[in-house]
Amino acid sequence: MSVQNGVLSIDTPDQARAQRVPLKFIDRIVLRADTQLGSNTLCALAGAGINLIALGGRDGQKIAQIAGAGHNDARRRWQQAVVLSHVNHCTQLALGIIHAKVKRQHAALCEIAKHRPDIRKQLHDGQRGLDSILQTLGEQNTRAHHTLDQLRGLEGAAAAMYFDAYFKAFAPSLGASHRNRRPPKDPVNAVLSLAYTMLYAQASSACWSAGLDPALGALHTISHARAALACDIMEPLRPTVDVWIWQQFRSGELRGEHFGHDGAGACLLGKAGRAHFYQAWEAQARHHQRALRGYARALAKAIVSMPTSTHWQHLTDVHFTSPQSN
Repeated sequence: MSVQNGVLSIDTPDQARAQRVPLKFIDRIVLRADTQLGSNTLCALAGAGINLIALGGRDGQKIAQIAGAGHNDARRRWQQAVVLSHVNHCTQLALGIIHAKVKRQHAALCEIAKHRPDIRKQLHDGQRGLDSILQTLGEQNTRAHHTLDQLRGLEGAAAAMYFDAYFKAFAPSLGASHRNRRPPKDPVNAVLSLAYTMLYAQASSACWSAGLDPALGALHTISHARAALACDIMEPLRPTVDVWIWQQFRSGELRGEHFGHDGAGACLLGKAGRAHFYQAWEAQARHHQRALRGYARALAKAIVSMPTSTHWQHLTDVHFTSPQSN
């Protein structure tokens, strides 16, 4: 892989001629196989603002990333650290994120229910549980008195209800009954983990481009080698990704034969499955990128202006529950 005169050339052993793509048409590059590229190529990609994502390990869960051109004003990251050092700001931002996520989880189950009347009761039970969580999140005393840990507990309860209903929508032959990871043990969880990894990389890039430090979040605690803010802003988009994955299996684009298991019991997406996944992912990833970038920019603007608790809620609702972000 090399860059000359603003054009990326990709040489592969099975092709006689290199593929050539102008950099202006590239938003991101995902590397899943061993690839040779020099320092000049890396600098050219970064200078063009291209997000380079390298996935390693047999299951593709190891990730390295060059985020491309970022925002150069360090004062914005300093203000972010100041604002998010206040527990009230963190709590109100986390509340907005969780509220938007649970709304979308509810909408995801409603969408699946349109096509699966045979499991309507199970899906309806999940929706009722999420309605209860939404009611609690919307109560005034929750906004005023709940701690971050209590909000995280509500998010965990919502996730349990949601996934209990969500996994019932898949064919029993896939062996997917609940969320599992590290390693994923069935095809559905394998694709969920891979899709979330891709979304995480997009969220990290959106943070950098808006001048925010992806490591300094609100809902997710600061942790070694984790971009907490990227994890925060991708949360409301997870249910949208979940529905897309369900559609991939429902349509037969992804099937059980696309997967295998290694000696440790990890479920792995095979070569044919990966070829479909990445092509299908890119077809809809631009919508996620637009939502993430819009929210990151709005979040950066809010941080500069030292927002009120009401502003945090409005910020999240506008960018993650409106039709424009779907």
